[in-house]
Amino acid sequence: MEDKKRQKLQEEEKVEKAKALRMMLLRIGAIVIIGMVVIFLFFDSSTFGKFGKAVVVVTALCMIYGVVARYLSYSVDRRMWKGNPYHNFFFRGTAVLTMVLTLLGVVGAFFVYVEHDNLFQAVGLVTSIIWIGAFLMYFMWAVYHYNINYGITDEDWDKIYKAQGRFKRGLPVRESELEAPRQNPYRSQTFGLPPGTVRGMIAFTLLIGGMSLLIVSFGTEYSGAELALVRQQFEFFETAFLMMIAFYFGDKSLRYLKDRWVDPNRRAGDNSARAKQSPEGSPTLQYVEEPLDEVYMDNKELFKEEVKYALTHDIPPPSPAANPLASASFLTFAGAPAETEFVQIRDNTHEKVLSDEFIKDTLEELRTKQNIHLSLPVVKAIVAVESAGRGHLADGRPKILFEGHKFWFWLQQFGKDPQALRKEFPHIIYEKWTKEFYFGGASEYQRLETAKSIDYKAAIYATSWGLFQILGENLENNIKGRNYRDASDFEEKQHESEEYHFLDFLEFIKTKKVRGKALIYYVSEINGGNYDWEAFAYGYNGSGYKANQYDVKLRTAYQKFSRELARSATGWIPIIDAGHGGIVDGRYVTPGKQYKFNDGTVIYEGVVNRAIGKLLAEMLTRAGIPYLQTTLETEADISLTERVSIANNFFRNNQSCYLLSIHSNAASDSSEGNGNKASGFEIYTSIGLTKSDELAGIAAKWYKKLFPEFPFRETKTDGGEYRNKEASFVVLTKTICPAFLVENLFYDNPDEAKFLLSPMGQQRIAACLFEIVKEIYATVKL
Repeated sequence: MEDKKRQKLQEEEKVEKAKALRMMLLRIGAIVIIGMVVIFLFFDSSTFGKFGKAVVVVTALCMIYGVVARYLSYSVDRRMWKGNPYHNFFFRGTAVLTMVLTLLGVVGAFFVYVEHDNLFQAVGLVTSIIWIGAFLMYFMWAVYHYNINYGITDEDWDKIYKAQGRFKRGLPVRESELEAPRQNPYRSQTFGLPPGTVRGMIAFTLLIGGMSLLIVSFGTEYSGAELALVRQQFEFFETAFLMMIAFYFGDKSLRYLKDRWVDPNRRAGDNSARAKQSPEGSPTLQYVEEPLDEVYMDNKELFKEEVKYALTHDIPPPSPAANPLASASFLTFAGAPAETEFVQIRDNTHEKVLSDEFIKDTLEELRTKQNIHLSLPVVKAIVAVESAGRGHLADGRPKILFEGHKFWFWLQQFGKDPQALRKEFPHIIYEKWTKEFYFGGASEYQRLETAKSIDYKAAIYATSWGLFQILGENLENNIKGRNYRDASDFEEKQHESEEYHFLDFLEFIKTKKVRGKALIYYVSEINGGNYDWEAFAYGYNGSGYKANQYDVKLRTAYQKFSRELARSATGWIPIIDAGHGGIVDGRYVTPGKQYKFNDGTVIYEGVVNRAIGKLLAEMLTRAGIPYLQTTLETEADISLTERVSIANNFFRNNQSCYLLSIHSNAASDSSEGNGNKASGFEIYTSIGLTKSDELAGIAAKWYKKLFPEFPFRETKTDGGEYRNKEASFVVLTKTICPAFLVENLFYDNPDEAKFLLSPMGQQRIAACLFEIVKEIYATVKL
């Protein structure tokens, strides 16, 4: 049905455009005919002939311009640019100005031809004017495209806006559809345009100017002072054009040729390049930054400032790919001096740094797929204590700590005699743990490389790696599930990204057991925020954790990150409203909201709603997120009017709360039987677009994500989009706060009733509501 409507609208639009085009052509034809009649009938006299004809031609051209402009305006008005106020200024305004210039050029050329009877002068003038118009159009487009649109088209922005709209409504959206540039990649250049654009436009202008002058000269005989002036003009255009070409292409061509030719006798200390011996003994060219022009250096400094800002404000750094001038000076073929800023920029470019988003996504996957609950502040606390927040050194290598006592153990396992080797290598081979031989920082690699020369695998096993300082020996047990091919593969991945460090850490704490339980248990959210940092530190760091106060450091770091997370929240808090009543004196108090199946199963909606609401309240308490409630502390069936009154009083005292009404659905005509087949989740808001719809959009997103096995029931709009359902429920229309109501499956569907009655089903729904409340609390603006 929707396709037929869309097809009909497209056909109607085509008909309208065809009518408009025919009308434009008829009007132009009428203007031309009327103009010709006026010229032949009224301007035959020699006195007014030329002037009168010129007036008629100019008038006709103005009228034709008006008709064409009206037609173009008709077409443009039907294009959607999200109300961009600059679009008409840059495009329609420029188009009008260009058409006026072109019109003046044609009229001027006409007068030149009539007065001087010289076709070449007229053509030369028209050529110059047309180029000025084309120059203006391109220049305005380029300024708009890069400075306002940040290098993508209006159509691309339109797609991004639509994707963001779908995302807000909870519809599935690919991450790539939401990606939008944040700034002009060429903002440090002239007019914010790509390097060479302005120079190229000037060069072409000089070329067109010279060509116009050449055309004019064909039909004119010059002598004396006129000839000298023309020659001077030719020389100006020739010299200026050649200088622009040399300036635009000369430097690049010389560099290209220079890079292709390498003097085989060049010494390693030469200013333009270095040579270093490869393992095979052949010289390998290394890139060395050469003197660059002022624009290049300005752009490079701007890029450095942006990277520094990104690193200090915990935001994604700019990509060198988006700033080619800045990035080129950081790329090297065989290494970079330690004092340069290359490494940190390269780390971010290749995504070495573990982002909060990756942690959140991974923890979310753990919750949904493995029912493992771990919070972001816990992970960040462990990172801060184990590696001071970064898993790589300034030169790009992973942070390591070589343990000589572990090397001793693994040498024995691999058939070598550590006692005999100790005399020659006392700083890397010793039987008991000690700090005495630690070099620290990058110097630990000296110890590791020495150990590798003795036994590669034992050396890797004896080293703690990366962001979470996981010992390589865990390849044999606690991170065996990561499926590394061998020790070499493990070492290689540690160099690549902190994401590998994080995934290794999760595998480790899920597998490593202390006191009969996996380490992850001691820091899991199932303990309601009561973490056992001592047990975790003991299992993670060994019996020496007390000496280093690892448990104290972990607890302090966790409290710090928890406070930061709380400060970043906006403060939107839920009023939990569990629909209908519970069990009072052994009797269900809302008999109309129950179903008895023929197999004997009985489900009371109000009891299920309260169970889910109470589980949600417990989760919020553990997470430190405040909430209010209307029905959780009583089993009585509080009336709709009273529940609305409670919610409204809450909102009058605190206008940062919203009503979350918890229900489950039914479709049967009676309250007993075999049930029905209606299935799925629903979310309702009041009629019309309000703040409630924004909150409901977040809820819809989480239901779809966490319950892929159940349908999510939505309303399809006339535009083919999906959105939450609307209804005039009392709790939605009479509340003065934002409010939305969730229908958790159909309690009269036999399969869904079993899910609702099961502790696992209630836990999953409560966990989904927890994610909804948490996101609203942390992200939605008041």
